Amino acid sequence: MGKKSIMMVFCCLTLAGCGNGSSEETDRTVHIDGEDVEVPDDPERIVTDFYAGELLTVDANVVGAGSIAFDNPFLEEELAEVEDIGEPPNVEKILELDPDLIVAMYDDNLEQLEQIAPTVHIPYNTATNVEEMTEMFGDIVGAEEEAQTFLNDYHDKTEEAREDIKDHVPANATFGLYEITNDNELYVFGENFGRGGQVLYDALDLDAPDIIEDEVMNEEDVLMLSQEVVPEYAADYMFLTSYDPENQHHAKDQLESSSVWQGLDAVQQGRYRLNDYDTFYPYDPISVYHQIDLFVDMIREMEADG
Repeated sequence: MGKKSIMMVFCCLTLAGCGNGSSEETDRTVHIDGEDVEVPDDPERIVTDFYAGELLTVDANVVGAGSIAFDNPFLEEELAEVEDIGEPPNVEKILELDPDLIVAMYDDNLEQLEQIAPTVHIPYNTATNVEEMTEMFGDIVGAEEEAQTFLNDYHDKTEEAREDIKDHVPANATFGLYEITNDNELYVFGENFGRGGQVLYDALDLDAPDIIEDEVMNEEDVLMLSQEVVPEYAADYMFLTSYDPENQHHAKDQLESSSVWQGLDAVQQGRYRLNDYDTFYPYDPISVYHQIDLFVDMIREMEADG
């Protein structure tokens, strides 16, 4: 469907809204990333390209989500009746879903989306931890109580998890997150780039090596490495994900069998784990909540094996 058709539908919807005289009374303003945005007071049909998990955290009614959400094992049940709008999002599909609110991370097609329904644009990294993200989405959909309920549960869980591992982690131990891609590119991550960063460094309050704090966390939160320098960025506990859409993982196999990798203390001491990409890539609050248990179990297991 072309932009002209979308515009015509939008005009019809606008006229209908003016006829019942209720839209102004039910709209409210939220402040997002330095801008005031008008949103429905109680949205009932929400579509998002990326933020399904964040919206579901506050019990929002999501009717359409970008394809990436359906790879998240923690959202499988919640997304059972949600429509896949594709990646990139299919504007015609979104129009068919008749949303009353659209929440977008990407700025592609923003003008078209704004013709369909009120649209909130939230660029990547607008919020950088579970607390900020949950409160922001609670504000957007008018679910402040639901947001606080989740955060209360989340804080109880983090406190319990920290207590659970405190006798299993040596003093001054460091933790690192790494990823190898199908193009043989190797990365190290900080706190706010998924892969479990918010769990290790925020929820569990564990430390990264100084070089990762200085060159990754204090900069772009992600850094590409050559394999030769991996020992300089190695941690006492190391977690690797393998990104490979074809599910071949040849680059991962080559890395793990290399003399550089095999020579790392974490590998030799049994403090290295390969983590599933789909499970540990997400960083919405629901995913972070469930990843806590997975990391606690791995840390305890590594200590038992060591």
